[in-house]
Amino acid sequence: MPRTSLKSLISAAISLVALLLTITVSYVIGHDAITRLEQQIGRSLALLADEAQDKLDRAMFERLQALQNLAGVGEVLQKRATPATLRTTLETFQKTYSDYSWVGYADAHGSILGATKGTLEGRSVANQTWFQKGSREPFVGEVRLSGSAKSQTDQSDNSEANFIELAIPVWSADEGIAGTLGASLSAGWAEEVRDTLLGSLKDAVPADVIVLDEGGRVLFGPDDLKGQTLDLPSINAARTGTADFSVERWPDSKSYLTGFSKSDGYRSYAGLRWIVLVREEQHLAFAPAWRLLRNIVIWGSAIAGLAALLAWTLASRLSQPLLQLSNASERLRLGQQLEIPEIGGYHEVNVLSRSFRSLVADLGVQRASLAAANQSLEGQVRDRTEQLADQNISLEMAKTKAEQATDAKSRFLAAASHDLRQPLHALTLFARALSRRVSGDEATTLVAQMEEALRGLKGMFDALLNVSRLDAKLIEPTIAPMSVGEIIDRVSVGSRVEAEQSGLRFVSRRADWILQSDAALLETIVRNLVSNALKFTKHGGVLLAARMRGGQRVLDIYDTGPGLSSEQCDKIFEEFAREGQQASGANDGLGLGLSIARRYAGLLGMQIQVCSRPGHGSRFSVVLPSGGDSGHRIPVNSGPKSASAMRGANILILDDEPLIVAALRREISDNGNVAFGYQSCVDAERAIDEGVIFDAAVVDFDLRGPETGLAFIERLSNRLGKPVPALLLSGGTNSTTLAILAKSGRPWLTKPADPDLIIATLGAILNSSQAGRHVGEESQEPVRSPESE
Repeated sequence: MPRTSLKSLISAAISLVALLLTITVSYVIGHDAITRLEQQIGRSLALLADEAQDKLDRAMFERLQALQNLAGVGEVLQKRATPATLRTTLETFQKTYSDYSWVGYADAHGSILGATKGTLEGRSVANQTWFQKGSREPFVGEVRLSGSAKSQTDQSDNSEANFIELAIPVWSADEGIAGTLGASLSAGWAEEVRDTLLGSLKDAVPADVIVLDEGGRVLFGPDDLKGQTLDLPSINAARTGTADFSVERWPDSKSYLTGFSKSDGYRSYAGLRWIVLVREEQHLAFAPAWRLLRNIVIWGSAIAGLAALLAWTLASRLSQPLLQLSNASERLRLGQQLEIPEIGGYHEVNVLSRSFRSLVADLGVQRASLAAANQSLEGQVRDRTEQLADQNISLEMAKTKAEQATDAKSRFLAAASHDLRQPLHALTLFARALSRRVSGDEATTLVAQMEEALRGLKGMFDALLNVSRLDAKLIEPTIAPMSVGEIIDRVSVGSRVEAEQSGLRFVSRRADWILQSDAALLETIVRNLVSNALKFTKHGGVLLAARMRGGQRVLDIYDTGPGLSSEQCDKIFEEFAREGQQASGANDGLGLGLSIARRYAGLLGMQIQVCSRPGHGSRFSVVLPSGGDSGHRIPVNSGPKSASAMRGANILILDDEPLIVAALRREISDNGNVAFGYQSCVDAERAIDEGVIFDAAVVDFDLRGPETGLAFIERLSNRLGKPVPALLLSGGTNSTTLAILAKSGRPWLTKPADPDLIIATLGAILNSSQAGRHVGEESQEPVRSPESE
């Protein structure tokens, strides 16, 4: 990049300052001059417009006064008996005032008794405006330009277009208003007025005078504007009675200074109500100011050039010593000399050269010190680099081990989530079967306590696994269209059973909302909140309701429990928090349910809010994401709608664990049904081929084979040609499995599942299936599977 010399910089700076001063002075003087000219010329034009309108009103007043004088002397009334005598009188008046193209007299009924040249004599003008208004008071008609329709007062052979009509009433001492004296001003009057106005104004300023009627139509003015209707700010301002000026753009795209005024009458005459505009082109009006600006710019440029020349000379004198100092520094760099010489010229350069001499001497000493320090630093850097390399290797190995440990933990969680649930699920079913077979208060109590302990173990087991998966960041939401109403239905079935066992009432209010979210995670949030409400409520009940509040969609869980203080509301979402309240049942859990619910809500972009007072119950609210329905069609879930009892049904059981098959068969049989148990898809299909008939199926999702339980049910439905009612049980709780179950549209439960909930869900499935068959029979259409909806 080329470097600019000091001489050039100084010259350019001084020239720029001179140029800026010139521009500033030009702007200030020009702006002030233009403003002053605008005010002076504008006021002059406004004054001329005001004088012009006054002349127009005065001229029209004189014409109207002449008619009144003619009527007042009595000649019209005295000679109206004979048209010839009256015509002579009117023609004599017309000769005196030659700008009247027609003068006539009409009696009180509108019949023309006499007129100049006999025009319209004997004809009726009762329907004409000039007669109707002139018979009551002096009247001045509207302007009609050449080419417009002629009045009835025109002569048939008169080629000259009428300009304006006038009329005054003629009074008689005996009769009152005896008739009306009318007249038409010819275009000659218009030319006379125009010449009077324009002649005086052209001598004063090179301006145009434009006369308009009250509607904005041009009456006088340049030929290209005559007859046009204008809409300008000056016209609108003049209508208010203001006499002033404005700068505005006209239809010819030119800018004009426009003075304006409106007719305000003369003596007793109200006036024509015309608007007078006096305009002058802006560039002509401001020509003196532009000449002044041009002269300022020319002289300013000359001064700037002279300043640049002087600056160049001064810069040469200033830069010469600096160039000597620069050349000495360059020779020092190349080793051609060992020190900076003292340079004269002016004081500042001499001081600078001496400072450089001292600086060069100090740099020589520091250079030797830096060389020694550099050798020492190189050794230290080399040692530190070797240490960092060893540390990086150690960190990489630690990272690898941590990743392996995380993978191992993930595999353990996956295995634990499935394998540990299987025996716990079987144990829960066997405990329920045992509760129906024991007798005696002590044995019954022991079995009930065992079932309560199993439920607590299940809750703690689920909570610990969920917390571990959250900590390991193994839970990733699967976002898809989902039905909030179906989640409320599924949660309500189990919660209603649990509430009845505790002597409580459970009520739900659903809403058919469709969200883009993870159905499994949202259902877990709602289940945990409802379970927590049931756990701490001893009297009354729990309400689960979907409602709109404050423009947001909210799932509210109300309970009639003991309530919480403001301090407790902040702490209950912490892990292992219990706040000292005693839950109903033998085991109140680990205090992880609310913590898991809040962390799940954070993953889904939702909020959980708490509103509670001690002794008044609590309300937990899940604020759902804003936005309308996703627009996707959600299959209607054939899942449980009520906890109806199920008896006399044939149920097919498919699970790869023999203990679970046996426990489910016993539980279903104990409830008055027939159960068929199988451990593989092949065995179940063989039995169906051999004639086994079933009403519904309970199928494990993970059959440890090439086909999942969901795939088996779908294949079996296609094979049988009708939807197979089925309940899916899953020992796996990973996000992928739960997402597949949520999308399936079929009812599903995670192991270990409550036996009553399994029976209630099967009852709801059978009720829904039977209702579907009845609808199909009535409509004579085949029953469709939920997935085909």
